[in-house]
Amino acid sequence: MSIVPDGSAPPVPVPGLSFAGSVDRALLHRRNPSEAFLSDAVRTGPDSFVAAALLPPAHPHYAGHTGPSRHRDPMLLLECARQAETYAAHALFGVEPDAHFVLRGWSAEFTGAFAGGAVAGPTELLISAVTSNARLVRDRIRGLDYHLRLWVAGAPVGQVRMEVGYLGHPAYTVIRAREHPGALPSSDRLVPAGGCPVAPARVGRLRATDVVLLDVVSGAGTVSAILRVPVDNPSLFDHAQDHIPAMVLVEAARQLAVLATGEWGGGAPDRTEMAAMSSSFSAYAELAEPIELTATPVPAAAGSPVEVRFVQAGSQIAQARVAL
Repeated sequence: MSIVPDGSAPPVPVPGLSFAGSVDRALLHRRNPSEAFLSDAVRTGPDSFVAAALLPPAHPHYAGHTGPSRHRDPMLLLECARQAETYAAHALFGVEPDAHFVLRGWSAEFTGAFAGGAVAGPTELLISAVTSNARLVRDRIRGLDYHLRLWVAGAPVGQVRMEVGYLGHPAYTVIRAREHPGALPSSDRLVPAGGCPVAPARVGRLRATDVVLLDVVSGAGTVSAILRVPVDNPSLFDHAQDHIPAMVLVEAARQLAVLATGEWGGGAPDRTEMAAMSSSFSAYAELAEPIELTATPVPAAAGSPVEVRFVQAGSQIAQARVAL
C-alpha cells in the first residue's frame, strides 16, 4: 500500500503510487539505471504531488563514506528530491522534454531518523511535494518553487526546498552562446586539470573518484581548495554536460566543510555527516575555468555551520552553507 503524508501529519493511504519498476530515465535527466531512483509520481492536486523512490542498500558513490553517511547518504536523499522535481516538471506540469533546468537555490534539512545501521534491502522513500510561485510565459511553466517532505516507514527523514527555472531550448542556446560562441563545451571532452588531490579519508570518503577537491590550503580562519571536476564519476556526471551540475558543487561544499571542521578542531571526518544545507547559484559553473572554494566558520550559529564561497574567473558564482 502506498502512503502520503499531509504536511507533518501521519501518512495516509494513497492509491496508485507504486514503488515497483522505474519511471522513464529521460524524464529524470539520467542515463544509467543505477542512478535512477524514482519509481512513480502521482498528482494529488493542482499544486501538489507525491512520488516514490527506492533507496539502494548499497551504492558505489552514495555508500562510499568512512562515517555514518555510508548507511544513508543525505546527498542520496537530495538526489531523490531532485529527481522527483525533474520528473514532475516534465510529466505532471508540462515542461517540454528539451527544456533546460536552472536551479537558482535550494535548502535541505535531514533528521537522520533512519540512519545508524546497514539496510538489508532497498528502502522505500516517500516524497510529498507542494509547489508554489508558478512563473508562466505564454502559458508555459517557466519556473516553480517546491517544498518536498521525505518519509521512510511513516517517519519524516528530511525536507527540501528548491527554486527552479525552466528555459526552452532556443532560449538556452542563445544564453549559453553569449559565453561560448560556436559549439558548447562538453564534459565528455574535458581534459581534467592537474593539481594535488585530497586524500579521500580527509573528506570522509573511501575512493579517489568520489573526491572533488584539489590543492587544499589552510589559512587564518579559512580553508580553500580548487574544485576537481569529477567527470570520472558516473554518479556526479551521469551524462555529458556543458557546465558543472549543482550536485557537484554541493558535494564539494560538503567535503570542504568536513575537511575544514576537522582542521578547526571539530569532528573528525569519520564521525560527521551533513545535517542541513542551503545554497544559491548566480551563474553557470563552467567546465574549463578553475573554481576556487573558500570555507569560513559561521560565528555564533547553531550547529556550527560552514560557509563556502565559489569563485570562478574573479566572480562569485555560488555560495553554500553546510551544517554537520
